[in-house]
Amino acid sequence: MPITKNRQLLYAGALLPLFLLLLAGLQPLRAQQIQVKLSGMVVDADTRTGLPSVTIINKRTQTGTVSTESGRFLIEAQPGDTIEFSMLSYYKKEVVAPLESTAINVYMPKRIFGLQQVNIRGRNYHQDSLATRREYGKYFNYKKPGAVDVLTTLPVNPVTALTYLMPSKTRKRKEHFREQLVYWEKEKFIDYRYSPELVQKMTKLESPELDSFMLHYRPGYHFLETATDYDLMLYIKQSFERYQQDKKEEKPH
Repeated sequence: MPITKNRQLLYAGALLPLFLLLLAGLQPLRAQQIQVKLSGMVVDADTRTGLPSVTIINKRTQTGTVSTESGRFLIEAQPGDTIEFSMLSYYKKEVVAPLESTAINVYMPKRIFGLQQVNIRGRNYHQDSLATRREYGKYFNYKKPGAVDVLTTLPVNPVTALTYLMPSKTRKRKEHFREQLVYWEKEKFIDYRYSPELVQKMTKLESPELDSFMLHYRPGYHFLETATDYDLMLYIKQSFERYQQDKKEEKPH
């Protein structure tokens, strides 16, 4: 005899107290699990400079984070978890979480390619972006469960549906990790179009003055998303004119 939707809802209601009791019983077990914090800096093994936007994954939980602009990072784990550090053009590194919270430096060696394997015109942003999205597709495509997900899942799998309603550190980490991946993808797009080579060619500035100028007049992602090459060059030209004018005004008379 087929089960009607009303009966499915009755079954879901009957399972709710059992599920809540089970969840309450699991809380002491969760509390016993030791969480440690692994922090520090990811650096280039040769130059010893911090590496931004390195992807850092806890291989057990499949959650992670991304290093900051200066290369710093912080990730939670349980002792014995394997933490993987990866970045395009660098060899992956793995670190085993220690028994207590600690700070470390992670040195990433560069991958050396033969000249025949390298495109001497420079990195291709679109290929890099596609490679990143392929590797971390489940995080880019992650969608927070909503009311529709709960209602459609409840008759078929009430336990799963109820977990959508409960606070989850794993879900929050996935959402945060996705936000960081999207943020750094946009930053890399800005770096790809607003490159030091282009700005130096148009302004004739040299570092460190070039670095200061680029930082001060760094364009936004939404502008560069629609701007043509002409629009960008015009923006750099006008910004450089303002920069020169400001320098003149700062000089004592």
